[in-house]
Amino acid sequence: MFPLRSLFPLALLTALASRAFSQSEVVDIMVHSPGLEHNLLGDPADQPAAVYLPDAYRKEPQRRFPVLYFLHGYSDRTPRHVAGQMVASAMDRDIAAGVAQPMIVVLPNGINKYRGSFYANSATTGNWDDYVTRDVVGYIDAHYRTIPSPAARGIAGHSMGGYGALTLAFRHPGVFSAVYAMSPCCTDIVADFGPSNDAWVAVNRLKSPDEIPTALDQNHFFVAALGAIDAALAPDPHAGALGDPAFELDGKHLRTDPSAFSRIASNMPVNMVIPLLANIMQLRGIFIEYGAQDNFAHIPIGAQELSQKLSQAGVTHSLEVFQGDHGDHLEERVTNHLLPWMSRQLTTGK
Repeated sequence: MFPLRSLFPLALLTALASRAFSQSEVVDIMVHSPGLEHNLLGDPADQPAAVYLPDAYRKEPQRRFPVLYFLHGYSDRTPRHVAGQMVASAMDRDIAAGVAQPMIVVLPNGINKYRGSFYANSATTGNWDDYVTRDVVGYIDAHYRTIPSPAARGIAGHSMGGYGALTLAFRHPGVFSAVYAMSPCCTDIVADFGPSNDAWVAVNRLKSPDEIPTALDQNHFFVAALGAIDAALAPDPHAGALGDPAFELDGKHLRTDPSAFSRIASNMPVNMVIPLLANIMQLRGIFIEYGAQDNFAHIPIGAQELSQKLSQAGVTHSLEVFQGDHGDHLEERVTNHLLPWMSRQLTTGK
């Protein structure tokens, strides 16, 4: 869930170096989403995305390409084009090394007024699931030479984006065939995502939508993130911050709100495995990874729980633990793990 702004200066340097060897391109686009119209946060229905086009896209005008959709983390205000340059440098190196086939890579925006949509359909914050799975995918297939098939579409993401990648893939096997979740947040309501986190007290005291971005600006990260999750997964147009907290304040103590908890918990990947098992079984690849020193206690616990649930249900998948924290190896993991793995899963354009 950490923002990744500090990771991109190095990525830009490597991207500039790679441009000398490749004529790949990063294009900025805007995609209109009817499901984001009239959301209660006032966020625009026209949202930006960056599109990486490999060198082969220009050189082979008759060729069609598989597409990877990459979702960013909570509060990441890195411009999509800058993030696209990081992906471009990684993709260029992998193609040159022969470890990845040329792919189109699309980086949609998931930032809203609350600094994170969690890529969910919400009655208050708008339909961000539809934005990615219907509007962005439809736009890309209509405007670029894609292979318009689930077998040629993968989805990945980091932190909030890892959560989004899992939930969108689990819900939409007719859109994506493979998912790679990097340090996915929010796979279960445990540890620092649970009631032991005092931030839930402050979340219960939020009175207006303006207080969530203010909390983040004042370094109250969990207050903002949990408030954003509530609005995304347990939307309530009548609540001060437009969402119902899973844990409500009863005097000086927190107690579980059964209704809100159930709504939020049902959207946790751990709890989606059995209800969506028929969908999940259609996926040709599932990869989950996290750092052994992750800064968020719920991420390793939740990833292990999700892996166990998948195993118990007979779902083939990979779980990998690397030495590192929440974001310190992002570019290396993208280059050496995500892109080669995804390339092997997706139908080739040749």
